[in-house]
Parts: sequence; structure tokens; C-alpha cells
Amino acid sequence: MKYDKDVLTKIHGAHPLIDKEVYTNKIMPLQDMKIINRRFMGAGMSQNYASIYWQEYYIESNRFDYVVEFGSQKGALSTYLANMAAITESYIFDTYEMFPDKDWYSRNDEGVGHWFDRLAELSPYINYHHKNVFTESTFNHIKENLEQFKTYIFCDGGDKAREFNMYAPLLKPGDKIAVHDWNMEIRQPQIQETMDKYNLVFDEPFAASASELDTWIMPFRKE
Repeated sequence: MKYDKDVLTKIHGAHPLIDKEVYTNKIMPLQDMKIINRRFMGAGMSQNYASIYWQEYYIESNRFDYVVEFGSQKGALSTYLANMAAITESYIFDTYEMFPDKDWYSRNDEGVGHWFDRLAELSPYINYHHKNVFTESTFNHIKENLEQFKTYIFCDGGDKAREFNMYAPLLKPGDKIAVHDWNMEIRQPQIQETMDKYNLVFDEPFAASASELDTWIMPFRKE
């Protein structure tokens, strides 16, 4: 069968934070695995490649039943976590993005929404929500599922400290929560009261690993 050439779309994303043709005339240094904002599976990702390695073994080691991401943005990390959910069939994945038209559905900005829609249709393990995570309905949805599942929440939306302070109190012993852009968009004094009140500590040794890999991720566990 001869394939239809017209189905191909040659969109080369124009998002200013995502470098293009970086290695056309140079080698790929291993250190570049730690650079934040790279293409992953052809889409934009506000993480570094080392963070994928970190997430893979963080989820595998903890055997979560329910994974929640706040802040899908362009969606490459969301697609990775969704595919992992569907491949392993070991956890249910929810991702939340309040402004999908800004990046999520923009092919020119390396958006992945057009494909994520299809993934969610194919797999009962994959869900996406264009909702505000600070609303009562979103809170109640996550709360009722967190109560029955071992849960991991990844805070990477527009107000990470507020996300942490709102959802960390729901955690059960064994549940985990992590934030991105640690010591940049969120700092310990912003969440210390919640940590103290609800007995949350840095989740070592994964916290040290996240720092060593320059992921900008900081994980916490409920004691």
C-alpha cells in the first residue's frame, strides 16, 4: 500500500524557549540532558531529559495507583506520564491545564493536545481536564480518588505554592507530592507551615537525586 504523502504536516514549532536544530553542526554533550526546556517526542517540554529518567523510577519505585499533574502546558511530560499509565495499566492519570489554547492545542508552540485527545479516547487510564485546580469541584474529584488510591501529585501549574498548600493536606501515609521550579517559583518558606502541620518531609533519596540531575523538582512524602 502506498501511503498518502498529504497527511504529513511539517510544522516546526516556534516557541522561543525551545531551541531548534541545536545539534546540526555540533556533538551532543551528556551535560545537555540537564537543560530545561527541550523537545521530547517532537513536542515542547518545560523539563529536562533527566527528569524523565527521574519520573520513571520514582513512579516505578513507589507503585502509585493515581498520578495527578497540575499544569500540562505544552504537554510532552503529560503525554509521557499518560503513555506510562496506559502501557503499565498500573495507575490512573489526571492532568489539568486551565489555558489549553495557549500552548496545549498550539502546534506552532509544540503543543501535544491534538494527540492527547486521541490517547484519552483509547485508554481508560488517561484523563485530561481543562479546569481550574483551585475550584471546589476539582478539589472534590481529586480528594475522592486520593482516598482510595496510593497517590502522587505533581505541582507544575501557575501557582505551585498554592497547589501544594491546598492538596498536600489530603495526603495519606505513603502518598507523595512534588513541585517543579523549586527555589525559583516556589520556596520552602511558602509551604513550611503546611509541611509542619501535616507531617511532610523531603522524600529522600529521591530529593537528592532530583537535585543532582538539575530537574528543578522537589518531592515530599507524608510521614
